[in-house]
Amino acid sequence: MSEGIAGTLWTSPGQFVGRAIKATAAFGGIKLGYPASYVHFEDNYKEEFTSKFPHSKIPAWQGMDGFTLFESAPVARYVAGLAPSSGLLGKNAKEAALVDQWVHLIEEVNGNTENIEEILDGDLVPYSKSMHATFVAGQLRGLRTLDGHLARCTFLVGERITLADIYVASLVLRACGINVDAAERKKLPHLMRHLETVINQPVFEGIFTPIPTLDKARAYVAPKKVK
Repeated sequence: MSEGIAGTLWTSPGQFVGRAIKATAAFGGIKLGYPASYVHFEDNYKEEFTSKFPHSKIPAWQGMDGFTLFESAPVARYVAGLAPSSGLLGKNAKEAALVDQWVHLIEEVNGNTENIEEILDGDLVPYSKSMHATFVAGQLRGLRTLDGHLARCTFLVGERITLADIYVASLVLRACGINVDAAERKKLPHLMRHLETVINQPVFEGIFTPIPTLDKARAYVAPKKVK
């Protein structure tokens, strides 16, 4: 492992919470290492992986000191803590609690995004229009809460970027490719301004993709009847 690396991060290219951790490290000046090769749904079920991470989940972290951790928000928070002067976790206990507040809210929104995706891909049973509507409503409610807060400030906590901004931007970017279409974005002007501000920071170059163009959210389609 190269000199100066704080630890190894297991993630996959399309994992948005993995991007949040990468961006957190970049902002804090923390150097990450990655496994020489990793095939998701294969390597994470091998004994070499499960002996460190028994639930087979990514993102997963192993520090140079052997410390292991999984679940995205705790990993991101730990990496942020490796750069205490970065301000990523806030300046005091109150700001740290506010950072956690917004991270937990966007995780809830992301959970609804994942459920929408599973419904539309036919992977969630029962597959129903009412379930789709429930998840969409929950997702948009959370995004509107964030938008209302950002109407009064540039960043979520304090006057500079924190872990909350990175985590929220990462998962809002994901939602923009699934269910936050052009019409909905017009209703979330402050959140979209925040997203643009965060992902276009020079320090995040190569981590975030451009905001996708989504003319219309993916709609519920009734499953074909079995004859």
